[in-house]
Amino acid sequence: MKTDPVDPQIRKTIHFGELTLTIETPPDLDQLLEKAAAEHPQGVDSIPYYSILWPSAIALAEHLYLNRALVQGQQVIELGCGLGLPSILAARLGATVTATDFHPGNSQWLQHNARLNHADLHYAQLDWNTLIAAQPCLPMPPAPLIIGSDLIYERVHIAGLVCAISTLCQPGGSAIIADPGREHLALFVSAMDKSGWRTTLHPQDNIFVLHFQRN
Repeated sequence: MKTDPVDPQIRKTIHFGELTLTIETPPDLDQLLEKAAAEHPQGVDSIPYYSILWPSAIALAEHLYLNRALVQGQQVIELGCGLGLPSILAARLGATVTATDFHPGNSQWLQHNARLNHADLHYAQLDWNTLIAAQPCLPMPPAPLIIGSDLIYERVHIAGLVCAISTLCQPGGSAIIADPGREHLALFVSAMDKSGWRTTLHPQDNIFVLHFQRN
């Protein structure tokens, strides 16, 4: 099986107006799942979620394209970037982008897809829980716009996600999070509200696209 993303793998082409992006995915998800289960049988965070181009990522990218004035010329941080479609689109729209993810297998695919689409962006591995400390050491400068898609797989991740958004977003900034309506979405929105964020809903292709603005 091919494992080097320099070689063409499974290609998916997505059109945004006159802009066309191509995303390559790992060719054998089952093998990645088996490897994760063998190495970390109790490790939820080792599941290779990054290897799938999720509908929420496509919906978020479409939403950013339709509202491109929000990202053009902006500094943007993506949380849980996976294969990188929203980050790549934002970079192609003129944003300065830092894409982040926790999974160690993510980096090569994100950077490969960025090169494939001639997108200039930065990548950083990020564990949200490291930001919960009273005075965390920030891995990157805060940005005015935080984005992310399909991030709420586990209830245990909500506190870290809310903290990451609140810590990495500049004062007066905003966050855009897309979710397909997973079980813990309402708890996440409630936690954001308690942390001082105001929420507005912008449906996009049966996906919940949530805009958060600091109160």
